[in-house]
Amino acid sequence: MIIPMFKYSFLVYHENYSAFLSDIKELGVVHIVERQDEPTVKMQEEFRQIAEIDKIVAFLEKRSVEEVEKEAKLPAGGAELIDEIKGIQMKLEHLHQQLGNRQKELRQLEPWGQFSWDNLERLKQTGVTAQFYYCSSRKYNPEWENKYNIGVVSDDERYTYFVIFVEQGAETPELDAEEIRLPESSLGEVQSEIKKIETEINALETQLDGYAKSGVEVLKNYKNEIQDVLNLENAIHQTDSQVEDKVKLLEGWIPDNSVEELEKYLEENSVLYLKSESKSHEKPPIKLKNGPFSKLFEPIGKLFSLPSYIELDLTPYFAPFFLMFFGFCLGDAGYGVLFIVVATILKFKISSEYKPLLTLLQWLGSATVLFGIVTGTFFGMKLAELEVPFLMKVKDMFLTDSQMFNLALVFGFIQIVFGMFVKAANQIKQNGWKYSLATFGWIVVILSTVTMVIIDKVNGADDSNKMMLSTTHLIILGVAALGIFPFNNPKGNIFMNIGAGLWDTYNMITGFTGDLLSYIRLFALGLSSAILGMVFNQLALNLSPDLPVLGQLVFVIILLFGHGLNIFMSTLGSLVHPMRLTFVEFYKNAGFIGGGKEYKPFRKIN
Repeated sequence: MIIPMFKYSFLVYHENYSAFLSDIKELGVVHIVERQDEPTVKMQEEFRQIAEIDKIVAFLEKRSVEEVEKEAKLPAGGAELIDEIKGIQMKLEHLHQQLGNRQKELRQLEPWGQFSWDNLERLKQTGVTAQFYYCSSRKYNPEWENKYNIGVVSDDERYTYFVIFVEQGAETPELDAEEIRLPESSLGEVQSEIKKIETEINALETQLDGYAKSGVEVLKNYKNEIQDVLNLENAIHQTDSQVEDKVKLLEGWIPDNSVEELEKYLEENSVLYLKSESKSHEKPPIKLKNGPFSKLFEPIGKLFSLPSYIELDLTPYFAPFFLMFFGFCLGDAGYGVLFIVVATILKFKISSEYKPLLTLLQWLGSATVLFGIVTGTFFGMKLAELEVPFLMKVKDMFLTDSQMFNLALVFGFIQIVFGMFVKAANQIKQNGWKYSLATFGWIVVILSTVTMVIIDKVNGADDSNKMMLSTTHLIILGVAALGIFPFNNPKGNIFMNIGAGLWDTYNMITGFTGDLLSYIRLFALGLSSAILGMVFNQLALNLSPDLPVLGQLVFVIILLFGHGLNIFMSTLGSLVHPMRLTFVEFYKNAGFIGGGKEYKPFRKIN
């Protein structure tokens, strides 16, 4: 649910304003109304600093610090640490550029081995110049050595490297080969420089690893300090001065469950304030309050958008469906057990802020186990095909592929119609019951039609006694049509309403069918996950050699790799596609508006 918000306007004498801001910052319940969109120059610089800190923290957190024996000695403060890290990054960039150049020179010099440029220079002074050539080995002609002063230096089976000694005044022979301009350093000098650069790089990388182990927390604290200052400056920036700057006016939103605490402070400190209930056009911030189960799914809903203040929070309504859809898509009891075990173990090892995500993983694993039992799938094995006495007795209880296909459509139908009920509830909440008549009309049309079809099928009715389009059914459809056509908009003209109803009918027929068919993806993903698991099991059995130890080793490797890949791909699909069904099909049929701004009170950052 969305917690109701109240708007407070605080009027404070200018000499007491700093103390007032400090006090409400300690209370941490006031979401300040932002009237000034453009931040000051100083605030912009602080935003830039925060972004820079986030970038550096992300850079450090990616580094592997398990092998770092001791923490690095840190600079005096967060700003100095940032400057130090940026300096190291610049040095590393320069060194890597140098290393790349030297490695290129090394590749050029290696075929020629160790030689002295000084000796070649002295040879040049006697009138003989050394020129370096190479060509493919198949093009090299040994007869060149009889005609010219050629010395072969190396041959790596692909290329032949040779030197031509040309006397002063003589023409350079024209050969089917490429001349090379070698670096002026010797091979030994380049190798020595590379080793020196690599040593410097390793030293700087070790220093960064030390900073990664001990400096991340320092940088996060430094970021909090800047954010704290920025929040205070923003509060001052959003303050309006009244009565020749003698009175400061600040407006803010306070959730209903914090009103008592705030008003107690205001009364004790004689702060003048005005309180008003929120109005829809003011777009109050959104603070959600859900039960232990639904709260786990709030991060998923926030990936799309927070609800608008005037509508219902859909989190508790889509949470059970999302859970079922994930289990439907993955549908392997073995994978589900693995999720539950891994999440349970990790709960004892990570900080409390991540534990709700692991609890969500345990729920998703439980749903996967449930659908794995329903379909009889365990790590890619079809339990109904195993010659196990117990399983032989219950194999008829496992659902077939055609039954799972139908079940996917049933789930889709239930969620879509449920979404329409939610839409009607939203319309009643926002505008009154008259605005929900069209939605209820379509609900009646859909449910009555499905009910009549089911009754006819169960009774085996023929054309003479069918309930579908019977007098009773037509009366029900006629009543529903009143809401769909003439009364779909209480403020509209009846003829305009009928036209709008016809357009809505076209959209409803095409949209409902398309939405319903979208749920087939649940069946398709579950089937593909099961097939892939079964394929990897077959590969492990067929590709394992018939040797005592090697056979078992290859069998286990194929299983681990295959099922690991399948778990990764199937889990990704099992998250993405239920999100798609939630954010597109369900949200659309529920009339979701969205666009809410998260409640972020002015508070001290720890």
